[in-house]
Amino acid sequence: MHGWVGRKDRHPVAIDAVVHRDDGSQARVKLSDMTEEGCRMEAEHDFRIGECVEIAVPRLGQLKAQVRWALPGSAGARFVTESSPGRGQLASRRAPS
Repeated sequence: MHGWVGRKDRHPVAIDAVVHRDDGSQARVKLSDMTEEGCRMEAEHDFRIGECVEIAVPRLGQLKAQVRWALPGSAGARFVTESSPGRGQLASRRAPS
């Protein structure tokens, strides 16, 4: 189909995680529909499309991601690497530990 963008199979999960936002705040989320490329986040907080975040996932560590879509109560994030476009935004805004 013209215009269709395929994606990897999703794995249904229910993982409690913490999102570290680019403004320095944190938000508790539940991750679902996870793939090696990204995940869906369910939260009481709203996210902004394009926002760069780090997701602290138990047993996986910190996953860097960018919000690709957002609705009230949920958002989709794509995992990114240090060399991905837009990745420097988070690093430059977070204070050193």
